[in-house]
Amino acid sequence: MQFGNESWCKVALLLAVSLTVLSAHGQEQTVEKRGQGRKTPTTLTDVIKVLMEFEKRFKRIESRHMEVIRGRDGRDGLPGKPGQDGRDGSPGPRGPRGLKGARGNHGVRGPPGPKSGGVQYVRWGRTTCPSGASLLYRGRIGGENHAHKGGGANYVCLPETPKYGRYKNGHQNAGYMYGTEYEVNTYNPFTKGHLHDHEAPCAVCYVTKRSAKMMIPATYECPAGWTREYHGYLMSAYHNHPHPTQYICVDNDAEGVPGTHANLNGALLYPVEGVCGSLPCHPYVTGRELTCAVCTK
Repeated sequence: MQFGNESWCKVALLLAVSLTVLSAHGQEQTVEKRGQGRKTPTTLTDVIKVLMEFEKRFKRIESRHMEVIRGRDGRDGLPGKPGQDGRDGSPGPRGPRGLKGARGNHGVRGPPGPKSGGVQYVRWGRTTCPSGASLLYRGRIGGENHAHKGGGANYVCLPETPKYGRYKNGHQNAGYMYGTEYEVNTYNPFTKGHLHDHEAPCAVCYVTKRSAKMMIPATYECPAGWTREYHGYLMSAYHNHPHPTQYICVDNDAEGVPGTHANLNGALLYPVEGVCGSLPCHPYVTGRELTCAVCTK
């Protein structure tokens, strides 16, 4: 068996310790047998102290020996690359609801949206609609008889072909609806002649890009920003007839229903003249026919 330097040192040290213990033990026994002696007997405590001293020396020798074998510590190496981030942990419990924040400032007002809905109007005296408007239906102007004291006061645009529901023929104590004739024998302000006693047509028109309408009497112009759908002359019932009616704006290029020129009366349309007095005489002129315009926006 081969021993290194370290093993031989341990063996030699153990031998020395053993010899010392045995020598001390032998002397103690000799003294005890003799019962007397000049030297102080060696006790077990002295032996333990010697052993502890040898242990300390042995550890120092062993430490120095290991330093020779191992060598000095080298320098620290370069730091390694950073590791990858770990995975996200599980979400924690939801926290309590926070306090309500302060109200923010109003944002910039956006541009106006497209107009919707459109608007419809009646073009009195015509069967077609102006450019830019679509025709919903055409028909004839209807109203109550000029000689009746009751009935409806407004003119309406009746479709050319009615659709009946439940009915009973004959008169059952009802209001009446008549066709309407032009009464322009004395003076015809319209561009087309031969309208007297002709039945008056109408057209219901619709414009999609505008949402408001109005009829302006005593002018043929519309305010700035408004579109003139048509212009013409103000008409109503005769002033001395017992049945009053509304004022309507009949188109400047009014036309009559072809083949209807018999004097059948019914509802009637007369031009409307201004009467100054309570109405200011200037710029209004008594007896002058009033114009009108239908405007949309």
